[in-house]
Amino acid sequence: MSSYTGFTLHRKVRRLRRNARLWRTWFANYLHRHVYGSWQKLGNVRWPFASWVFIIFISIWGLTVQIQSLGTISQVDSPQNGGVYREAVLGVVKSVNPLFPDNSASEDVSSLVFSGLTKINGRREITPDIADRWDVSDDRREYTFYLRPSVKWQDGTKLTASDIAFTIERVQNPDTRSPFLSNWSGVKYLVVDENTIKFILPSSYGNFLANTTLGVLPKHLLGEVKPSSLRSYEFNQRPIGSGPYKLELLEVDSSVVELTANEFYYIHTPYIPKVRIELFEDADEMLGALVRKQVDAVSQVPPSKLEVVDKIESVTTHRLGLPAYVGAFFNLKSPILNNPDLRKSLAYSVDRRAIIDSSLEGEAVIANYPIPAGYPGFNSSAQKYDYDIQKSKELYEKSGAGNAKIRVVTLENSSYESVANSLAESWRLLGLEVEVITADSTQLQQNYIRSRNYDVLVYGQNLGLDSDVYSFWHSSQSADPGLNVSAYKNTEVDNLLESGRLAKDPAYKATRYSSFVDLWAKDVPALILYSPYYNYSQTDSLKGFDAKKIQEPSNRFYNIYDWYLIKR
Repeated sequence: MSSYTGFTLHRKVRRLRRNARLWRTWFANYLHRHVYGSWQKLGNVRWPFASWVFIIFISIWGLTVQIQSLGTISQVDSPQNGGVYREAVLGVVKSVNPLFPDNSASEDVSSLVFSGLTKINGRREITPDIADRWDVSDDRREYTFYLRPSVKWQDGTKLTASDIAFTIERVQNPDTRSPFLSNWSGVKYLVVDENTIKFILPSSYGNFLANTTLGVLPKHLLGEVKPSSLRSYEFNQRPIGSGPYKLELLEVDSSVVELTANEFYYIHTPYIPKVRIELFEDADEMLGALVRKQVDAVSQVPPSKLEVVDKIESVTTHRLGLPAYVGAFFNLKSPILNNPDLRKSLAYSVDRRAIIDSSLEGEAVIANYPIPAGYPGFNSSAQKYDYDIQKSKELYEKSGAGNAKIRVVTLENSSYESVANSLAESWRLLGLEVEVITADSTQLQQNYIRSRNYDVLVYGQNLGLDSDVYSFWHSSQSADPGLNVSAYKNTEVDNLLESGRLAKDPAYKATRYSSFVDLWAKDVPALILYSPYYNYSQTDSLKGFDAKKIQEPSNRFYNIYDWYLIKR
């Protein structure tokens, strides 16, 4: 490289270095004046500026969350039409008529086919049904119901107040032999017009409104049928009601009851067009069908099977409150059970807690009285028969029963059967010879309960919405079709039940029922054992069920027209 070329290159390098220093100095001065200087000028507004930045950040985050939530909402299931709902029910259905509730399975089907002036919802409240409203007089003796004008029978005929009057007339006729006779005794009715009916009570009756949930019968189809023939009439196999589902034909000895949506239903046509009530004789068979997904629900899961159901994928069990109790009802017409010392001995020999733990997996609450805690008239000071084997033996010796024989009757393939066997074991230890007899629901009603053909009946009773237990313990109800299955008769008890039923003052009413419990406990016509839970299992693909507590098992269908199946 020549000396000139080297000189030129060296000069250019120095020029570049000089320019670089100038640019660096200029840039530093610029940052100081325009950036840092501006930040310094912000001074007092520095924190408000930072707050605005924070607010903008939060707003963007909130907007993002809202967009995600809207996306989730758009995915929530909405009512869909279609599908077949299949429910497993224990028992048999021989006929369908709301005036003759033969068993739980028949009541389930009847509640789908028929409807009443009112109904009980999933919070155990009385709500409108055929009637959309009603008035009650100041003295609570007159009830006026106003029917929905759009209500039709399932054959398309308009339902009117005359149908309501006809139904009550049939109930009140002794030849009909309906167990609801006592609820309507002395009640007069007046058809005001085709959409209005008035009931006049002989005196104020606090629980009257609950009676109006009774299913209504069509006068145009049954008006010419004799009351004595109504229980066996062919209508009960081809019923026409006004409920959400209709039954074309109840086939004799069929294991399935098929129902279709009622297109005339006054609230709206049910979303599910077909319902199949699958009838089973054994709880294990019901659960097997649920495991194999042959049914969508099991009407009542025995406590001993809850653990099995909990392991089934996509199945939810609803634990529903039920105002019911299970007891051992002593038949006071039986010569041996007519002995009060023996009844007390049998009562003291029973360990309720052990029975609940062994037969019900703990799924029940100990009960002692026919009016439970929380109801007007509950009397915790009344005599109790807690487990005391020494007292039991002393009273047994006093009774002179020796080695007498008694028959204990109950429903086969149910939790009652296990309870009956536990009772039998306790009573055999005293020296009694005990035979346990089980029967299906139809035979139990026809061959045993209606004829009071037993010494002890292990069974359940449902109290309903009120403390009124007239139907269960008044002497007038001791024979069929009454529900006093102990054939219990006590004149003083009758007076208390009558005055309690008619009482207007709540405090007086509670006093009368409390006195009844005291007398009842001393007479011990039955051994109340426990109050069960109602465990109802359904597939998660079924939506719309929202009951929390029910009056009786069939109330679970109170809004079945709003149920729907999700297609997965």
